[in-house]
Amino acid sequence: MSVHTAAPGARSSRVAIVGGALVALFAFRLLYGLSSEFFFEDETQIFLMGLRWYATGEWPYFGPDVVWTESEIPGALQPLLVGAPLHIAPIPEAPFVFLNLLSFSALAAFAWYVTLRLPGLPRWLVWGWLMTLPWTLDYSTHVINPSYVLAPALVFFIGFFEAMPMFRLGTIREPTAFVMMGAAIGWVMQVHLSWPLLLPYIALAWLAGWRHGVRAVAANTGAFAVGLLLFGSFLIPTFLVYGMGGGSGGTLRNLRPHWVSPYVALSTLARLFSFASLEIWRFIATDDGKRIMFMVRNPWMTPLAAVCWAAGIWQPIWMLGQWFRSASPLSDWRAIKWLVAATVALVYASYWFVLEPPQAHAFYVVAPVGFMFAAYCWTFVDSPKWRRIAAILLTTNVVFHVGQAWIQAPEKSLFRNREVAAAAIRLKQPEMFGHRRPFAIAAGPPALQDPSRPYDVRQDIQLSNTNLDRGTGGVVLWTFTLRNNNPRVAYRDVFYQTHYRDESGQVVEERHDRIKDIFQPGDVATLEVNDGLFTAPFASATIDILGGDALLPLVEAAGSQ
Repeated sequence: MSVHTAAPGARSSRVAIVGGALVALFAFRLLYGLSSEFFFEDETQIFLMGLRWYATGEWPYFGPDVVWTESEIPGALQPLLVGAPLHIAPIPEAPFVFLNLLSFSALAAFAWYVTLRLPGLPRWLVWGWLMTLPWTLDYSTHVINPSYVLAPALVFFIGFFEAMPMFRLGTIREPTAFVMMGAAIGWVMQVHLSWPLLLPYIALAWLAGWRHGVRAVAANTGAFAVGLLLFGSFLIPTFLVYGMGGGSGGTLRNLRPHWVSPYVALSTLARLFSFASLEIWRFIATDDGKRIMFMVRNPWMTPLAAVCWAAGIWQPIWMLGQWFRSASPLSDWRAIKWLVAATVALVYASYWFVLEPPQAHAFYVVAPVGFMFAAYCWTFVDSPKWRRIAAILLTTNVVFHVGQAWIQAPEKSLFRNREVAAAAIRLKQPEMFGHRRPFAIAAGPPALQDPSRPYDVRQDIQLSNTNLDRGTGGVVLWTFTLRNNNPRVAYRDVFYQTHYRDESGQVVEERHDRIKDIFQPGDVATLEVNDGLFTAPFASATIDILGGDALLPLVEAAGSQ
């Protein structure tokens, strides 16, 4: 018998190709994250948590804010995840690199696991799809707390699948699977309030362990406890200092039983499937007015967006049709279908008990269920024809996101005003970058408190050359010149209000928003503000400054260095 092996040169070439592809995927994801929103309030608050710990050395007892109820998630993990990379490399890009290493590694592990479960699927499709999905690009590459959910969620569900008899491949020992689930729970509970959604999966896996007897259940329970303490230990100082009541950060206020329309179950199903599809519309901008102007001003992106949008609409509908398929050569097909149904029911039931309105990112923690179901669905159509179609769609999606990164980087990203973030890190002065929200617990001063620097934003920020235009589709566009007249105070998140009046002078609509940038003393900037769609007639309109966050200025800090 003769055994044929690949020549060393061929193996080396294959390793080089695979290694190059992985490096390219990581670079693509990292650069996309760096191009994403940075000065929006939520991203700012998460970055400030880590920056303040890095700058002051004070232990961070609480994590992300829950704006709905003015509460805070207990535990130090979120600030440590942002601040620890700054100790390694004190530059604003460091947390992005660390986050992308986490999410890339977890996605690689999940892609490996999917190909083990479904070896017939091409590896390039599974890896390329998971790494470039809009949801895994927009929520796991830039610094905001849902981005820190994906990695533990993927680890959790690998553990869950290996702990359940109907899914188990045997690649991971059962106690190890429980360690993975415990560690994921301890992580997620400090970065997002969606962690209770994982508890029923753990209970199901624990009950399934009884088939091996009490000793096996005890081993699994102990393994879960070890995993839970791995990251859950960062919660202990919070409860020791603030007690069980204060240590909750007020998060129990988010519990509020109420009736939820059955329609939410249907929308939950659509959103679960959308996690695994090319859903781009929600990530282009925050409202339709901004999305319209994005397309109008970048017409070359329209055909790319149209292809991705159509695929993102079609795929969830197609996946729903596959759910009703009964025949499959895969022995666990029936189990994976009912896992999807149970997940939808679980998410829907959870909304009966929480204040937050139904939103997809609120249950992003169960996205791996949607990923796995999509992979199973692909096995039904896998063929040379559909592989070509998949390759075209993946390529179109990547090109679209490259274009989006190119467009949004100068408008939204860190590089719009990197100098301020870099100086705040270098000089260890968080107040050069921003302040935590007023209700944040032990988070430093909520506003600039320096008697030597008097300020009044309504007097200091002057608008001139104000003009209003009606853009495509009824979009209202304001342009004006903004000047910061305060010689010793910088401003960020300048808060404006617009009034639209009819011919009699009566207000027909009132709007407000923040200008997401930082203005140093003496800065003069010509700005455009997209105030969204406005279809009602109006005769006149005004724009006024109501507030802003006063900061330590960059010029004095640089001069005193």
